[in-house]
Amino acid sequence: MAFRFKLDEPIAQNFHRIGLEQIQRARKQLDANVAPETEIHEARKSIKRIRALLRLAREGLGDRVFRAENARFRTIAARLAPARDDHVILQTILLLEAHADGEARAALTRLRTAVIAHGNGSLQERGQGIAEANTALERAARRFRRLAIEPDDFATLAKGLTRSYRRGLKWFAQAYAENNDEAFHEWRKCVQAHWRHMSLLSKVWPAVFEARVEAARDLSQILGEDHDLAILKARLPMLPAGTLSDEEARVIEQMVLVRQHALRRAAAPRGQLLYAEKAKAHGRWILALWEAATALRRGDTEPESEQTSPRLENGFPPTARA
Repeated sequence: MAFRFKLDEPIAQNFHRIGLEQIQRARKQLDANVAPETEIHEARKSIKRIRALLRLAREGLGDRVFRAENARFRTIAARLAPARDDHVILQTILLLEAHADGEARAALTRLRTAVIAHGNGSLQERGQGIAEANTALERAARRFRRLAIEPDDFATLAKGLTRSYRRGLKWFAQAYAENNDEAFHEWRKCVQAHWRHMSLLSKVWPAVFEARVEAARDLSQILGEDHDLAILKARLPMLPAGTLSDEEARVIEQMVLVRQHALRRAAAPRGQLLYAEKAKAHGRWILALWEAATALRRGDTEPESEQTSPRLENGFPPTARA
């Protein structure tokens, strides 16, 4: 199930093949019921890939269809979020504990115990969320087969790519201007979409696109840790009274803020590297690469055979020597 557009396959056919494969993959993960946290995480990743695919094809789907399908998949992912958030919070606490000592470590240990005891929802509620998500994915597959992309050509995808890249540029600037959790989360989502777009199109020029995939993945992981810390910070006021003293809560929040500051400093130059172009220039570049790659695939640029090549004299065609 390669998450890649094929150069010799029509755009709409690529779109349907990839989307349906990711829906099937998500359902398979939810049906496994062996390691729920991992399976939910993998299913949510498939849904993120589908939403990135929808963004790429947005211009061909039409705004109304795009918004409806994107909202449906967002709702499916939200059904799986509570169990995933608890797991993320526990992992984040463990990371902070590894760099804490004294009272801070003791506070984090108490926090971890409280999160385990007062998680988001019962096992029954989580199971119901998984079942609902699976049913919704089954319906989504039926709808996905009927989605039409017009016009069915790469220029349509180039427009979606340009739009998504422009959104990334906007939130990159806004995140550092506002310096709040919401803005950095929006930028993270843009970076993840770009990562997936580069994966989808990587057959165009594997070495170049895989370098962009790696850069976007690296940046996404940094912003992902930042977002995990934001989730933990938001959970603190929701804890049962008496779980932490005011001082303990303040110490933990300060640890979170210090780590977020370091992560955001590390993200800035990586963002500059990934978003070095203007949006229209980026879209034109990708379109030109696609056209060149598909021409090579078809063999349109094969050199002329020896029989049909012009006769050379001393290395030059006769007309070139005049």
